[in-house]
Amino acid sequence: MTTTADDYRAASDEEIRTTIATGTLDDIEVLFDLLWYELPGRFGPSVVDALQGTSSTTYEQRPRLLHAALLAHNRSRIDTPDSGGLPRVLHTVAVYGRGYASRLAGFARAGDLVTAGTIAVVSARLRDAFDESERLGAWVDQQLTLRGTGHALPWSPEHAATKPGWLSSQRGLTAMLAGRLDSAVKLFTKAYIEAGPPPYAHFAGANAVANLALLAAYRGHLDLARTWLTALKGLGAVPSWMEHMMTVGAEIARALIAIEEADPVEARHRLAAVGSPHQRLELWPFIVFAHSSYAALFGDPHAALARLDEARTLHGALDPDPATLQGQLLLRSEAKLLLKAHEANRLLRLSRRHPDLPSVTQQAAWAYLLGGDPHRAIRAGAEALHQLHVPIPDQMALHLVIAVAHLRTGNKQRAVSAFRKAVRLRASDKHVKPFLAAEPADVGLLAQLAEVPNPLADRPVQRVNLPSRTQLLRLSPRESAVLGALSGGDTAIQAAARFDVSPNTVRTQIRSIYRKLGVSGRAEALARAEELGLLLDVRDGSPGGPSAT
Repeated sequence: MTTTADDYRAASDEEIRTTIATGTLDDIEVLFDLLWYELPGRFGPSVVDALQGTSSTTYEQRPRLLHAALLAHNRSRIDTPDSGGLPRVLHTVAVYGRGYASRLAGFARAGDLVTAGTIAVVSARLRDAFDESERLGAWVDQQLTLRGTGHALPWSPEHAATKPGWLSSQRGLTAMLAGRLDSAVKLFTKAYIEAGPPPYAHFAGANAVANLALLAAYRGHLDLARTWLTALKGLGAVPSWMEHMMTVGAEIARALIAIEEADPVEARHRLAAVGSPHQRLELWPFIVFAHSSYAALFGDPHAALARLDEARTLHGALDPDPATLQGQLLLRSEAKLLLKAHEANRLLRLSRRHPDLPSVTQQAAWAYLLGGDPHRAIRAGAEALHQLHVPIPDQMALHLVIAVAHLRTGNKQRAVSAFRKAVRLRASDKHVKPFLAAEPADVGLLAQLAEVPNPLADRPVQRVNLPSRTQLLRLSPRESAVLGALSGGDTAIQAAARFDVSPNTVRTQIRSIYRKLGVSGRAEALARAEELGLLLDVRDGSPGGPSAT
């Protein structure tokens, strides 16, 4: 049997099928090492047939064989009505990965260690056990270095079994979803360097570069994202049946670039290529974020909120973890849609629940501004800017909301200073999306006062969801306490006794509550307060918080 990549490039498909059908399990593993995704892509049914009856014990001992079998089974389902292929693969990876994790030290061959270790990394990540995933990946990487397996540089066919770049790329994805972006960039770059040449050894490099483009676009570095997209084109083709899964990050990056440059036609085209957030892809939070960003600007934010909830329900993320990037993506998607859907009361409550998320606080700052409280908007915007590692588009929007708020207070000097900061952060003259958050007239006036070109000049954008003024309602702490007492059934006299004040004082506070709520009686007041979320503030111990009417 031939055992080099050059031999298999010269072999006919029929010769390879014969080897699969008549060879040993070792032969199939060698074929998979050399051809990687091309083996299940071109010969999936043959691999499935050859591995019929293979025991689970064999797969536990031979992770490379398991990997080949999983991909072959998934490939065989691509063209069938059964859409459950990928979920079944992920489930199997999760199950076997936990077993591999407990006995990684027992794999003597480098190819088996890399495969078992990488499957264990993915398995832990699928359970959102990011720390465990990274610990496993770091241990395997260290072992490979200590053993001198040559899994890094220089790449050569003799080390094909270690799937050059695959471990680093999967570790990078773990770091990215966990929110450790510095580590993610380093690991993706490492995978790009480790990957071998096309046609069979560059796959992990393509995946890594696609995700580097995504991270750059997400952070607002549009030119850097384009640089990585160009690098992706130069790497060579990946199998069509794996292309979407491997390089969807690049398509999301293209969509985000189009959104930041306020190009709705291009953005729709790219989002169609990205597909629905319902896909069983680990990048689904980024897909949600891209679709939500488009809807907040050009689409129907009310319908998008329903789709966001549907995606979170499907993926089991109704209560996202704000410490992870995937949690932050979901929360900032919700915040921007709530603002454009005129749900300022829900937005401000979300902001109070997550005060350390600049992207959510940014939307709250706009809500304060639109509600006629520019000083609160300045304070919220400044608090968000003091956070570390705020993405460039968010920094631009925060400086802009502060600029407009200062304009409202009559402090033109500070307004000009903040606006100039927003303008200087632009990736290019096409980078205009953050400025679409403000009234066009305000942007024009600020540009005139700052003596800089208007970012929105000569950039007519149709069907933009423009800012909408709202009214903020705020109860004093004592009014909130009285409202809570009324919701509990207390009379004015009972509430006075509870707070050790006179009944007349409580009645005065009740009249003030009624006036602010625009109601005339207790039942109506409680109904309106519940509608605005004021009673929720009383229950969770945050009285006096603003709400919107």
